Amino acid sequence: MNRILVIDDDAGNRLIVKSRLSDLGYEVITTETGASGLMEARGVQLDLVLVASSIDTGISSMEVCRRLKAMPDSAQVPVVLYSNQAPNPEEMSRAFEAGCDGFVNKQEMTVLDQIVGVHLKQKATVDEIIEQNQMLDQQYRRLRDGQEKPAEQPQHTPSFEGETRDLLRELASSKTDGLLLVDGDGFVRHCDRGACEFFGSRIEGKNLGSLAPATGLEAFVRDARTETRDGFRFDLTPLGGRSARCLLASVIPLVSDSSGSAAAMGGMKVVLLTDAERRRLAAQFLKVEDPVPHRRQLGPLLDAAREMYALETLVGQSESTDAVRRLVKTACGGHDPVLLVGPSGAGKTHVARTVHFNSGVTGSLIEVCCAGMDSEVIERELFGSREGGKEQPGLLHYAADGTLFLEEVGALSMELQDRLRDLIQTGRFHRQGTEVMEDSHARLVFGTTQPLVELVRAKEFKRNLAELLNAQAIELLPLSERSKDIVHLAIRFISRYGPIHGVHEITTDALEYLGYYSWPGNVSELEATMRVSCLKATEGTLGIEALPQVVREAAGELPAHELTPVARREAPSTHSVLPGAAMGSPSAAMRQTRQHEWDISPEDPISLDLYEMKCLLRALDDVEGDKLAAARLLKVGKSTLYRKLKRFGIK
Repeated sequence: MNRILVIDDDAGNRLIVKSRLSDLGYEVITTETGASGLMEARGVQLDLVLVASSIDTGISSMEVCRRLKAMPDSAQVPVVLYSNQAPNPEEMSRAFEAGCDGFVNKQEMTVLDQIVGVHLKQKATVDEIIEQNQMLDQQYRRLRDGQEKPAEQPQHTPSFEGETRDLLRELASSKTDGLLLVDGDGFVRHCDRGACEFFGSRIEGKNLGSLAPATGLEAFVRDARTETRDGFRFDLTPLGGRSARCLLASVIPLVSDSSGSAAAMGGMKVVLLTDAERRRLAAQFLKVEDPVPHRRQLGPLLDAAREMYALETLVGQSESTDAVRRLVKTACGGHDPVLLVGPSGAGKTHVARTVHFNSGVTGSLIEVCCAGMDSEVIERELFGSREGGKEQPGLLHYAADGTLFLEEVGALSMELQDRLRDLIQTGRFHRQGTEVMEDSHARLVFGTTQPLVELVRAKEFKRNLAELLNAQAIELLPLSERSKDIVHLAIRFISRYGPIHGVHEITTDALEYLGYYSWPGNVSELEATMRVSCLKATEGTLGIEALPQVVREAAGELPAHELTPVARREAPSTHSVLPGAAMGSPSAAMRQTRQHEWDISPEDPISLDLYEMKCLLRALDDVEGDKLAAARLLKVGKSTLYRKLKRFGIK
């Protein structure tokens, strides 16, 4: 029976969730605080944890997620946050950053049982893989211990230097499709999921002769007493719902005692199964001389990429975007490392690709995210390795004469930061397992969501490396701080996704609504919104009705009006997004003519309210009606500005 822990400070919610899950046959444990929930997680074996996102006293729900993922006993346990409120993008973003595996909002509570079932299946799969890895690790250690004692082995004991090592390497790299652990009498003692797919779901305790009758598999496995046997091919006939397969079998006897017999292990043997048809197809693919696109296709593909990531694609009229364009143009003319600083979704990947495709390099662009990767794994992936006389190239080799983009560089370990510093300073590196130095020919671009100065202050980043990277840093501000770019970015995305759905224009009101929303997901959220809105648009025009509800609700917070600061010029109600009209139409259509309604005349009464209203009118006119920009100009909060606009009846 699966055991589920529910952490909720609302007694009513706890009762409802517990009753619902108990009816489904789950064992449910409930707690009312984050602290008590963490204590329960340490004391029992759990399969799933449900946490209410409303917990904000004591240990908050987000902190509960972080601590559960940091505890060894619960690190592999799925954590799902649920909320009885409407979906909040900011809350969901913080939840996933805290480490939760799922987020269920109000609209999805009706299918909570199905969501729980999916996560429990994933947990069962992970547990099975961990168990298999532990068993295989024990078997490998026994084999290795036997290999490290050559003086005690008789002449009949295998050396493990040939096909056995190849089989173990194949096993470790998950190249086999199924595994059986068979005793000396030919009975299956353990099997993995792949073997169950071949023979059926219930094969433990059965003899190989009954599982694969008239194939010779049982005799092939039985005759492998002290030496590895490989390459046995047999056909598995359809039986009991299983499909016909052509399989290859390899046998590794588990020899552990000094006499060289299998008696100490009870004659246990590992049987590796491979789908012969899959291997044949893989061999055909390996024989292909050039698996990458043909040279004749590379030219058009590169031309399309250079057009997609040209400097002109960094659209926007804000001062920060102008600064980004200048810095990117400078970076394209050099070879020094580039640091991109900005929140998630601000466009760091687009800028990195722009730098690559405008730098005149001939190599590949390789992107890798450093967050969540083990330090040893990422070091081997970056620099390559040399083991057993074989050299494995790293990402620096694959990105030669090209660009290597490392996202979330702040997540790297201190030791790896030292190696990157040496790489930048000397231009040389060595692979793991050797001290032979090699020259680096890759351009390095780094990305971080948190300024390196803050990481240095927190002692999580090397100061000398931060100084090297900050020498050519490009900061990408959140979209809420460069609201002048919203219209231009929106039109660019519509020009990209609109023609697929027959959309070639957007209404003025829809453009204005986009400016009222704060865009917590930044440019990525705006792009996704435009892509989905183009799908919902009708009659070739993207209107207000095609925008998401959260965007429409943000515009609905504005007050009604009787007095307007300026008079609009006559302009069309829609704006074309066809090539050539995308950049000129938004500013021209939304620009407002200046009428000095804020001027103070001798006939005006002396009134602070009147002067404050005229100040608001002038500020709105100066920023062309952008309320967020007006609030920054007046140095007041957004809610304060809206309150004053409502007070004076200004839209």
